[in-house]
Amino acid sequence: MCVTFGGLNMKKWLSVILLVFPGSVMAEWIEFSTRSNGDVFFFDNARVETNGTQISVWTRVRYKTSVMAASSYQSLLKLDCSENSEIILQSTFFTDKDWSQPAMATNTNAKPKTFVAENSATQQLINILCND
Repeated sequence: MCVTFGGLNMKKWLSVILLVFPGSVMAEWIEFSTRSNGDVFFFDNARVETNGTQISVWTRVRYKTSVMAASSYQSLLKLDCSENSEIILQSTFFTDKDWSQPAMATNTNAKPKTFVAENSATQQLINILCND
């Protein structure tokens, strides 16, 4: 027996839901840093991928005050535990604080590798993820 809704079977409905809400369905956002300026940082614990000393992780920032008309930001990072470096693989700025209204198209151009600054939110994230 195949259950259908509006002409679509359950598998197709699930596929539609996953396409419409890919980050929300499986995400487990954990707050890991609140900066002195009030910005709050999160990472998605459900989608952390480790390959040797490299870790891919989704991060979010909720800005205390708007940054160039953006109230929040989401990025996919590649962290290197042995080099203490990061590469931003993709990023999106949002006009709202709930990451639902993109301010512009997602930037999928990887940025050059940079070394992580001491006492930064990214350094805190490396300390959490690289010491597991």
